Amino acid sequence: MPKTALSKRAQNTPPSPIRKLAPLAINAGKAGIHVYKLNIGQPDIESPREYFEGLRLFEEKVIAYEESQGNERLCRAWSKYINRTLNIDTRPEQFIITVGASEALVFTFMTCCDPGDEIIVFDPTYANYLGFAAIAGINLVPVLCRMEDNFALPVRSRIADKISDRTRAVLLCTPNNPTGTVCSKEELRILFDLCEERNLFLIVDETYREFVYDDFEPISALNLEPKSDRIIVIDSLSKRFSLCGARIGCLLTPNEEVLASALKIAQARLAAPTMSQFASAYMLENIKDDFLERVTNEFRARRNKLYAALKEIPGVIAHKPQGAFYTVVQLPVEDADAFATYMLDKFSYDGKTTFIAPAAGFYMQGSQGLQQARIAYVLNKNDIGEAIAVMAKGLESYSRR
Repeated sequence: MPKTALSKRAQNTPPSPIRKLAPLAINAGKAGIHVYKLNIGQPDIESPREYFEGLRLFEEKVIAYEESQGNERLCRAWSKYINRTLNIDTRPEQFIITVGASEALVFTFMTCCDPGDEIIVFDPTYANYLGFAAIAGINLVPVLCRMEDNFALPVRSRIADKISDRTRAVLLCTPNNPTGTVCSKEELRILFDLCEERNLFLIVDETYREFVYDDFEPISALNLEPKSDRIIVIDSLSKRFSLCGARIGCLLTPNEEVLASALKIAQARLAAPTMSQFASAYMLENIKDDFLERVTNEFRARRNKLYAALKEIPGVIAHKPQGAFYTVVQLPVEDADAFATYMLDKFSYDGKTTFIAPAAGFYMQGSQGLQQARIAYVLNKNDIGEAIAVMAKGLESYSRR
């Protein structure tokens, strides 16, 4: 008897390139090898004590469903936080609280697009966008950003050339995952004006908004046009406050029609986690601004440590990121996926190895990124130094095979 076929959606949803090598890392750990995990955006920064204080203050006898739009106190606290830190005027009713930024993106794709519609993205792009697009039945259309240009946005005409009759939005992540590139206000304005001209949504993933270095300052797309109906901001507490497992994100937009339609999808999934929302609201109400200042300074120091260490390795071309906590590097290998596998499955140095993410999975176009890897500088400076030293030894061993 033939097997019952699965859906095209299931077949077309790609596996995560960030997590696909995780079983090898688990096996290496079981074999007694210490694995430096630079493959995934899980910071080792301690979560704010205010979050745990909020959990302890939860005194309800039943953990009931929250409102589908989100805990009213959390929407109010998040709105006040954004207004204070970015000097803009959002309102609590412009928020839908989601299960991380991931759910906010799925809601946005399904609200703004029909199956077969298109969204412009910038290559390399956050790999999970591909999975979200497959779930929603839409097509992502990539515009290549080149390492030799520091992954800066291409000129306006190259972006405009990708727009078709099926295009519904432009999606940007800034500060960027995986490259760490930061878009200036002028670049955001170019994208916004293009979306105005072509009647498209501008979706901006601002998960890493505060993590900017050098001469950059945190900026939101809403700083451009606070009342624009075409701007949709995706936000999250996961990275900013080292709360990845709390799973609290949001969809934020002045567009009442988008909010009403996305809320119907939110109602179908019921609600985001009740206790996480309660604790997050308390945290945002009570956390001091110096928390993020200290965390940003720490990531800047880690970036500098990583960049200096990478530049010492023969054949490695390092891109110096301007924000977030990722960089993409060119390795002196033919296949970075094979090298990453080798590091976990065949190599250790003094009982240690390093886990990196092959970058090809972050590209949508052909053979781009085959020699590149994304490195997340989420460990302390000493561990980063050790991890890169081990990777350098691994490259030496790999070249002698």
